[in-house]
Amino acid sequence: MASIHNAAAQRGLRSGTDVARVRKWQRGVRPSDESQIYIAEALGWPADIVRADDWPNWLPLTANGVVPLGPHSSVPALREALRTAMERRTFLTITGTALSALAADWAGSSPDVLAQTQDGKPASEDLVTFLETSTQHLAALPTEQRQHTPALLDAHLATVTELLEHSRCTPALRLRLHTLAASLSQTVAWHRFDLGRHTDASQHWIAGLHNAHAAGDHDLGAGLLGDLAYQAAWRGDHTTSAHILQHALTRAENPAARCLLQLRLARTLSARHDRGERTAVLRALDAAEQHLHDAGTERPAWCAWVSAAVMRPVNLSQPGSVSTPHCCLAA
Repeated sequence: MASIHNAAAQRGLRSGTDVARVRKWQRGVRPSDESQIYIAEALGWPADIVRADDWPNWLPLTANGVVPLGPHSSVPALREALRTAMERRTFLTITGTALSALAADWAGSSPDVLAQTQDGKPASEDLVTFLETSTQHLAALPTEQRQHTPALLDAHLATVTELLEHSRCTPALRLRLHTLAASLSQTVAWHRFDLGRHTDASQHWIAGLHNAHAAGDHDLGAGLLGDLAYQAAWRGDHTTSAHILQHALTRAENPAARCLLQLRLARTLSARHDRGERTAVLRALDAAEQHLHDAGTERPAWCAWVSAAVMRPVNLSQPGSVSTPHCCLAA
């Protein structure tokens, strides 16, 4: 309360906030527009985050932007990504420490029994099938058509989130919804990345990770961590990138997936400009080559294109010179 009073005082005003009023807010009573601004500033957020008519939905769910992994975390992570997409919270940055911790939690935990919604209408299998099919079609459109797809993909993701949160469905159908939420989040994240909206992209990759974890899909989860690692490397944080990739490799199973992750690891280790990484870079490249040799035709969609063409010579006399093309590092 003292922080709220201070926020008001900085404007030369007084706030009548007391314990009784805070309890009313916690029970759903909407604070005044001015009080919501004071609340935001008391919590260390700028006033322009406030959408007074959408209390309390504009409040961030976490202090560091990362929803902790848990048995009921998949929908909150999706909600966090959808809120971030409103472009009101791009001031929030997700630290490398928080991302590394999330990757470590993923590597050390097992999927829980899928949470079931007891209330609500049954989910339609026909609707889920339509969402799956149309999502695949939208994701496969050529790059020049992507200017037309973001709103459609966002609407699909919002619909899947609503189904997961409010609909009753069989365990098999819920599993399909979590898998669809993960793949949709991954596609949306890459679109945001290409637009330079990095916080938004991170939140969607994180939401995808939560849903891949709920579905028990280790390869898809590893791929989403690989995307977060790619983003960290792109932003020059190669230490975080390496940590994330090392955790992703602990559970990735498909040889094509492991090949791509090892290539990304070689690239980020080389880019740290540490000649002491030479052995680790060579080890990662050798592993990638072996995994590529072992890869069959059954591959996750996010690394289905991996082939011998992605293997390039490396000149280790030049730190950071792993010449893996951009396409093999991105999804």
